[in-house]
Amino acid sequence: MPEFFSFPPLPEDIRLVIEDGSSFLIIGHINPDGDCLSSQIAMGALLEALGKQVTLVNAGPFERSEITHLSGLFQTGVTEEMKAENPVVVVVDCSSIERIGSLAEEIEGLTTVIFDHHASGEYFGDYRYITPRAISTTFIIMHLYREFGIEITPEIADHLFFGFATDSGFFRFIGPYRGDILRHAAELVDLGVSPNEMADRISGGKNLDYVKYVGKLIDRSEVLLDGRLIIASSYIRDSRTFDTTDRPGDMLYSMLLAIRGVEVVLYLKELETQVTEIGLRSSHQSPVDVGELAKRLGGGGHRRAAGATVNESVEAVRDRLILLVKELLV
Repeated sequence: MPEFFSFPPLPEDIRLVIEDGSSFLIIGHINPDGDCLSSQIAMGALLEALGKQVTLVNAGPFERSEITHLSGLFQTGVTEEMKAENPVVVVVDCSSIERIGSLAEEIEGLTTVIFDHHASGEYFGDYRYITPRAISTTFIIMHLYREFGIEITPEIADHLFFGFATDSGFFRFIGPYRGDILRHAAELVDLGVSPNEMADRISGGKNLDYVKYVGKLIDRSEVLLDGRLIIASSYIRDSRTFDTTDRPGDMLYSMLLAIRGVEVVLYLKELETQVTEIGLRSSHQSPVDVGELAKRLGGGGHRRAAGATVNESVEAVRDRLILLVKELLV
């Protein structure tokens, strides 16, 4: 019989921390995506509905075109004035402390609660509610609305659906026996969310230079390990020719994974001379768990989607990753 999904009980100690706290900081990971920011916003609204004082904090940068308009809702650092309130810190959509960047040092000494759906990563925080089978962190936040008896407004429904759609590849990554995800999404649509407008928001609004940039990355990509691995690399110098301010990730991954025989896609982005951001994706037929692979590099994520940032050049990390993927492609 299939194992249908249900949320694990919310630990009583987490419930008490939320009920007893008066001031909260809601923090998400650096280089945020739609699920991260939507989880922060929805969690903040939930706590405000419970009568709490809330501040949203994210170090950014807010590069993705679909989320740039949200940047004004967030503080980029934790000040001493904020800490003086002795707030409870709620970290969402984050598998390791390094993923919140400089904020890690700024929240030292504060009570921290983690809500996340990433299976891999480094243990941190005082309290943790981790649900790896949740399609997104917004999926977990929607569950919390039910746990605390808070009504979901049309505005929050929009944010929740945005997170669902972002992390599920607009529901393309859902496997069998997960009708619960679609039922939750249907509730949000009944609250006024427009899936067709959401699809335009996520995938539309790009300029021609961005599309040319994605084309260049595809043209530059390397096919390795008998066609099972593709690596696309981006360099600082690309910004002189193309619009590199928006992230090509989702479009790039979907196009490369659509190639027959490809099981793993790596996207290497040079941030500085010796700093490289790594995006990892694997097909549903691949034996490679890229979440575990990212964990080896100090990052984290899911079995099929993960990331990390390393203090190495693109060339050095490329060579190391080829060997690691080769070990796993058995």
